[in-house]
Formats: sequence, C-alpha cells, structure tokens
Amino acid sequence: MESTIRSSIDTLPDTPAGVLAALRAEQDERRDSEIRSIRLAAHWVALHPVLDPHCPDACFQSPKTLAGEGSPVIDEFCIPDAATMLGLTCDAVGSYLTDVIELRYRLRHLWAGILAGEVTPWRARAIAQTTVALTPQAAAFVDEQAAWCANRLTPSQLIRLVDHARARHMPDDLAKEVEDAQDRRHVTFGTDQVSFDGTMHLEADLEIPDALGLAEAVSAGAARLAALGSDDTLDGRRATALGDLARHQLAFGFEDDESASSKPTPATTQIVLHAHLSADAIAHHDPADSDECLTGYLEQAGTRVLTAEQIRAWCGRDDVSVVVKPVIDLRQRLETAGYTPTDRIRDHVTARDRTCVFPWCGRNARRGDLDHVIAYDHQHPDRGGTTATDNLAPLCRRHHRLKTKGRWRYRMTQPGAFVWTSPHGHQYLRDHTGSQPLGPAAPADPTGHPPDQ
Repeated sequence: MESTIRSSIDTLPDTPAGVLAALRAEQDERRDSEIRSIRLAAHWVALHPVLDPHCPDACFQSPKTLAGEGSPVIDEFCIPDAATMLGLTCDAVGSYLTDVIELRYRLRHLWAGILAGEVTPWRARAIAQTTVALTPQAAAFVDEQAAWCANRLTPSQLIRLVDHARARHMPDDLAKEVEDAQDRRHVTFGTDQVSFDGTMHLEADLEIPDALGLAEAVSAGAARLAALGSDDTLDGRRATALGDLARHQLAFGFEDDESASSKPTPATTQIVLHAHLSADAIAHHDPADSDECLTGYLEQAGTRVLTAEQIRAWCGRDDVSVVVKPVIDLRQRLETAGYTPTDRIRDHVTARDRTCVFPWCGRNARRGDLDHVIAYDHQHPDRGGTTATDNLAPLCRRHHRLKTKGRWRYRMTQPGAFVWTSPHGHQYLRDHTGSQPLGPAAPADPTGHPPDQ
C-alpha cells in the first residue's frame, strides 16, 4: 500500500495542462483539509467547557476567554494537549483556537461560508484577528459586511471596514483610543532578533524636529567618517555614526567640558557574554592551529551565538566593557540545603537548558521559574526532592502552572532530558536536540510525587 502511494506521489503529469490540473486538485485538497481541521478545533473547544466551581475536577482547570466578548469561556489547560500533539507551541495553538472561537461564536456568516466552502479559511481567520477587540455589535457588523466578499477583501479594505464598525458601534472607545494614542513616539530595540554578524534592529517614531536633527547629525557623522578614510558603505557609516552619538552622550553626560576632559573616557556599553571557552582562548586562539569552533552566546540579544573572532573584536574596544562569565561544567552536580537555589545553581540550570523545558516551548529560561522535578517537602526536607541541578528544571510561568494544576507530569531521565506525560497519556521527550513525541505512556503511578508548590 505504501509503495502504491509513493508511486502516485512521484508520478508527475507529462503536460503543462496536467500540471495545472494537479496543482488545482492539491489546492482543493488542502482547502478541504483546513476546513476539517477548523471543525475539529471547534469541537475540541466544545469538549472543554469550564466546570461548575463545586465540581471536584474544577480545581484542575484554568478558565479563560480567548476570543471576543460573548464567546465561551474554556479551560486554558486544554491548549497544551493540542499543542504537543501537533508539535507546536502553546502560543501558536492558542492563537489558532482564538481565531476558530471568534469565527464559530461571533462571526456566524463567515463560519457558515467556511463550512460551505465559499470562504477560504485563512482569509476568514485574518478577518477574525481584527474583530477580537470589538463589541459583539461591531463584530457582527464586520461579519455581515465581509462575509459575501471575504475572498476579495484587501487588507486596506478590511482596516477601513473595522474602523467603520468602531466608529458606528464603539464611538466612546474609539475616542478614548485616539486620545491615548496622541503620543506615538517610541524607540524600540529588537533585542530578541539579532543577526549572526552582531547587528540589531532599531526603529523609532520621533517628533519632527528631533527626527530631522538626528538625521542631520547621522549624515554629518557619516560624512566625517568618509573624510577620515572609511571604506565602509554609506549605510554602514550612518549606523556607525549613530552609535558614536550614543557613546559620546554616555561618555560625557551632562558634565561641563573641564570636568569631562579631565577624566578618561569610560566604557559606555556593558556586554555580558556566556562563553563556552576560556579567556585565553578568546585572546590567543589561532583558528589555523585548531579545528575547534570556539563560540559564546550573548544573553541580552536572545542568546545569539557569536564566534570567538567577534568576541575578541568587542573585547578590544575601549568603549565596551565585556564581562565574560566563566565556563560552567555541566557535568558537575551542584546541591544546596533548603528550598531556594543558589545563583550558581540557577546559572548552571539556565546554561544547560536555555529555555523552558516544556515540549516546544522556547521562552527564555532566565525569565522563568526553577521547578523541583521531584517536589521539595517543606515539612520534611529529607523526604522530598533535593535542590540540586539534577532535580531542577526551568519552566515559564504558564507551564509551571500547568505542571502544578493541570495534571501534566514529567521526570528527568538525565540532566537536561525530560519526559513529559499529558493527562491523555501521551509522552514527549524534550532534550538538547528539541522536542519529539514518544507515544502513549504507561499507567500513572498512584504513589507518584505530588506537584511542586
């Protein structure tokens, strides 16, 4: 059977007309599959209503309204089950379920169009994402106006339609939003998205005089660099000039010229590097004499990996103070008495796991909690799990709550490797290579450890 399927997949049409027909058939099949997926997602939501508070199982739920006003409250803990089964993050599945709930319960015309095959599912979801913040009346207005032309609605037309709905059905909210948004100035640094070459994205909205002044200063700085013999590109010189402005401001501050000139120029930028190599390797490593690839990672920039050459270049700059954290031997076991981990233990676990250890979760470990895999017994510390690197794992707040109250359980098979078991009995492995499903689990041990508190 498998060979027959493979043969049909590998056999391609011989004519251009046949290729076009096959492409159209594939598109229709994908659309039908997406419609069925949306129906299944809506049914999954319907199967997880919030229980009555007096029900014994209500304590294992986390009620939450994902979509707009008037949509049903569901159990938030049903999201990780679907996310892990699909190999996706909880945020991705939560966003998908939000779209489905919005369509199913607040955009009835679009929902009917999807089921009838008249509205393309992804276009309907794009509309649903714009109506979550609307009142039921405003959402219904968008639904009625968009349902008949959803497949032809452009993004700009959708924006105008939503604005019309807000002006017609939410005048007070719209007026307040306009008032709150009077000051649109901002400066945003993309610290979570950096390039391998060590660059970072910056965007800003300034008042016109400030923007023009900054533009003139950057242009003048770029021209000065060119006059000094810089062979960099114009964009490169402009970027360097902007950095020079920042360094000069931090170096001189608001002091008078005499006091500033009497002091050496201080380092204006501090970079904390978690290096997987020694300081001598940074200073003296010769790539020609070694096949080893020396790297470190920069925690302020989304733990971006850097080469030893990049690190060495930064270390040689007078305006940058580089703090190189010592190498952590992840094979060493660290333990402390009591419940609270030491800073050294926390750094060890963070360096080992980098992110929350729930399957497919990528939240930074340093921003989450350290969880005792085997619960710490506050009444009898000698009977519970130890506060040690082989019994601690970083969990983001969402998945810490899920483990504590949501009937998920996990165990550490070795430092950095975790096997999770869902309430439905599915198991998932999370280790340094990523996450993967393992299949159904054995029945839960009734004498297992209680959830960590």
